[in-house]
Amino acid sequence: MEILSLFVLWLHVIAAVVWIGGNLILGMVIVPYFRQNMPPVQRIQLLTQIGKRFEPIVWSCVGVLFFTGIVNIFTAIDIASPSEMLSAFMRTLFIKLTLFIVLIILTALHGSVFAPRLSAAIETLDPMLEELPPEIKPLRSQMAIVSSLMGVVSLLILLAAVALRMGL
Repeated sequence: MEILSLFVLWLHVIAAVVWIGGNLILGMVIVPYFRQNMPPVQRIQLLTQIGKRFEPIVWSCVGVLFFTGIVNIFTAIDIASPSEMLSAFMRTLFIKLTLFIVLIILTALHGSVFAPRLSAAIETLDPMLEELPPEIKPLRSQMAIVSSLMGVVSLLILLAAVALRMGL
């Protein structure tokens, strides 16, 4: 049983690394690089293509995290004392699950609402245009806000995961 628990936890961590790590690499490395080296329309087009390739990976990771998370909860319940279950562990678990749901919602909004709107808005623009038209700037700002929130929530989930492992 310990080998199965180890394997499930390993899958959970791998899925988190791929999803959250991928988002952080995009936000902290790729987007800033593109911002310095590409006109905005071309940058948005390329990021849209990257996002479309990353999206199936993201949703696969979400599925793995959901199912392995359930298994991990039951594993933790088996080894925790009743007093631990009613205290810090449950509080931290609730926070982590709430943040996970928020991240799923933000991810869905990002990929299904904001990215398609922005992509459609720039579709007819010249890729070499040096500045976005004023009517598109609010869309880009909304997308940036959602992306930033995704990054913050991702980091908070990691903090909650560490707190769970430390028994806090």
